[in-house]
Amino acid sequence: MALQLLTTEVTRKNCCPEPMMCSEGFTASLNMNDPVTLWKSTEPIKGTFFLRLNTGLTPPGTIAIFEIKQANGTIISRTVQRGTAYALTINQVIEVSVQVTNGPADQTALIEFRYCNLDTTNAESIGEKCCSPVLTCDELDIDIVQWTAEPLFTWETFFPVKGVLEFIFDSEFNPSDQPSATIEIERFNKPDIVRTIPLNGSTGNESELFFIISVDDINKLTVTSSEINSSNSFVQIRLCHQEENQISCCDQPLKCENSFFVNAIPPLQNLKIWESDMPVKGTYSITNFYLEALTVNIKFAHNNALQKTLLPGGGFAITSKDVKKITIRLNQSPTEAGEMLFQYCVQDIPPRKSVCCPKSLHCDFLRVESLNNPQGQNIPIWLSKIPVDGEILFSIEGQPQQRAQVVIKRYGKPDITRTIAGERIFTVRTADIEGVFVQLNNGDPGDNAIRLVLCIQDQALHKDIGSESLDSKKTDCCPEPVRCETDANLLITNPVELPLNRDIVLWESTEPIKGTFSIRNVSETDADMTVKFRYKDGCIGTQTLKPNEGFMITDEGIISVNVRFSSQDPTARGLVDFESCTQNIIKHNKNNTCCPQPLFCQFLSVEAQNIENNQKYQLWHAGFPVKAMIEISLTAGESAEIIIERYDKKSITETIPVNVPRILVVDYIKNVYVKVHSESGTGSVITEICMQEQLPLKGDEKLCHCKY
Repeated sequence: MALQLLTTEVTRKNCCPEPMMCSEGFTASLNMNDPVTLWKSTEPIKGTFFLRLNTGLTPPGTIAIFEIKQANGTIISRTVQRGTAYALTINQVIEVSVQVTNGPADQTALIEFRYCNLDTTNAESIGEKCCSPVLTCDELDIDIVQWTAEPLFTWETFFPVKGVLEFIFDSEFNPSDQPSATIEIERFNKPDIVRTIPLNGSTGNESELFFIISVDDINKLTVTSSEINSSNSFVQIRLCHQEENQISCCDQPLKCENSFFVNAIPPLQNLKIWESDMPVKGTYSITNFYLEALTVNIKFAHNNALQKTLLPGGGFAITSKDVKKITIRLNQSPTEAGEMLFQYCVQDIPPRKSVCCPKSLHCDFLRVESLNNPQGQNIPIWLSKIPVDGEILFSIEGQPQQRAQVVIKRYGKPDITRTIAGERIFTVRTADIEGVFVQLNNGDPGDNAIRLVLCIQDQALHKDIGSESLDSKKTDCCPEPVRCETDANLLITNPVELPLNRDIVLWESTEPIKGTFSIRNVSETDADMTVKFRYKDGCIGTQTLKPNEGFMITDEGIISVNVRFSSQDPTARGLVDFESCTQNIIKHNKNNTCCPQPLFCQFLSVEAQNIENNQKYQLWHAGFPVKAMIEISLTAGESAEIIIERYDKKSITETIPVNVPRILVVDYIKNVYVKVHSESGTGSVITEICMQEQLPLKGDEKLCHCKY
């Protein structure tokens, strides 16, 4: 669910209107020689439009006439050959059409059409204080197979755009030939770029290679192939791109991210996989799933370099603002099939303008993993060359006797060190992070794993990130909160069994936060779970949950969440499901001109099973007023009363039947209870919640914590 609530930011006068951004696509089987309108608008639109003429289900010799009509009557026409694709980025569009021809009149042709466009109607009526919105298309994915002509892909832009362009070539060829792909980027005012990528390996007749480049001032892109069997080859292209800003306007940074596996990498070759022709900042992660070592070379600006050799199963990530090139080398011919995982989350660094505030890059669910790690070595899992804030979700796997020393290094602050026995999943939230090092001892070097999920954000106002020219007298920049939300469906491992009678930290923070935590006892044995929420002021809130019971809390000032399992059965073990959504609390700037930042959480859930008949069971407590969209389902029982207590407002009671979900939108929520009516004696409920903090009005009394 996605709930959009008004804040003080959007209720101010003289605000610039937000344009409507849309992207979608479809495939269609078309009759020969019949012009077909694919897209039409009553108002001029700016966008990227893509057409591919499929080889399958299309007769040989067929072509497609791809036409775009502009508001002034101009028609842009391009011919698309069978199996190839064409994209156009253009302004003032009112209609897009296609006609397939040159094939038998009684047959059809299959086309794929996609678009990403921006409705600029409202923007044209805005005043001088507002800049025209920019077109942004961050996930235009293109698949090309069985092409019958060259170039296999062409993209034209009618105004300068910047982008991160990703190419994956899965090729079949004759080993005696010299197969290659050529990427040519023509630019409006800057030198053109041509990159030829060899596709052959030292053995075999197929390979899978990728190449990513960040570049600006794009005018035209063409991709051609040579000496490969196109009928059994496959090309994936991602165009993450954005229109470049007007000189007089503050630049909108472009964020691009993706992750993918590649296999059949040619061995014994230095393969360039990343090139930055425009400045970007971001995080890059590589994991080696080959049985052979993989050498990674990272070249930074000013000719600085870093080399990292990843053993089989090894992984490494780096965060930096000056990566220029990344190359990899598989040091031996693979003895069997393997693969490599590459992930990136980057944002361009626009030219500095003294009256503009720099923008932070936020990356969440960035995964870093390293398997089968040696014992007794201090292993750098992630390094950051710039200070970042956020959360790190750790999963340490190994034998019960294994001991892991986890060190989080920080710029200008003491290290955070934790010693983990056996297997554990836990989260640490902190600021000024410099990197993570892990040392394993007393375990099996052939059976262990270190996994991280990063939710991080750079400090854009920090002088090292590119704000040296910021004029604080003219510009009052507002810090951006770091919001991290863990989705239960995206956790990195299955739940880890926890011992009895031991306090286990699931989540902790060194910084003041507000957040929502959902926790459920999913123990398969009869083990009760006591949850402790520790606050910065020393207060401790507790909640005891029986197996399959859950509870959720929203509050500020929590610094850790601990659990402790207990049971009459000494062989029992505990299991827990844990979700969190947190946001750091930002201090007011000196002029108090920044809008408050409410806590916002989209993907929360809380579940409880075996609730006793007529028991008033507490599902959720909010330590401050929140507005939420609550989807609640009774999965066992005959009916249930949902009781919602509210701050300074009358409580709400709703009765719901079994297996018929009910969605409730309620404000000023304080507590949510459920009372199940069940002939069997117990019932079960599942809720999904999208919520936002309701900011207090002047004069509101201070709310009391730790009393649920």
